[in-house]
Amino acid sequence: MTTAPEPGSSSGDTEPFEPHYEPPDWYRNPVEPAASVVGHSMGFASVTYERPGCSVCGAQQVAAVSVKRHVGMVFWWRTRTADGPFCRPCGITLVREMTTRSLWQGWWGLFSLLINLLILAENLDAYRQLVRLPPSRPAVGKSALRPGKPVLRRPLAYVALIPAVWAVVLITNIALHS
Repeated sequence: MTTAPEPGSSSGDTEPFEPHYEPPDWYRNPVEPAASVVGHSMGFASVTYERPGCSVCGAQQVAAVSVKRHVGMVFWWRTRTADGPFCRPCGITLVREMTTRSLWQGWWGLFSLLINLLILAENLDAYRQLVRLPPSRPAVGKSALRPGKPVLRRPLAYVALIPAVWAVVLITNIALHS
């Protein structure tokens, strides 16, 4: 192999300079990982990842649930969903908050009565999954959400009685006048 000529020097050597590069051993012969790691192109070493924790606080004891909130408007509606693995306190907090908002805002549309009932049933199922989880600690540097008051101890949950009373009055009037 020839060496590179010094800049500004003129040598009588007519052989052209060709740089030579040999990649290191770890590049030519990568170590096979014990299990394939998604997104890891070279496989330098066996990398083990912990399973995903709570999407809020990083705790490891989690349940994969969807918590929904429904807002009924006269001619349309809006539904919001919080998907993810949640630990017990974070998941219960979300269920309580979103269920209370659904009880308060979910009845005020043409089809919202049925949609809201389905969403409340789904939230009840998510709640049952979350209360079965053992207590867990949040990841270092993070804190879990505080569940706060249960749904039936929140005043906004009782706004749901307004459409229920309205439905009873409507059905009673229809039954009496027919």
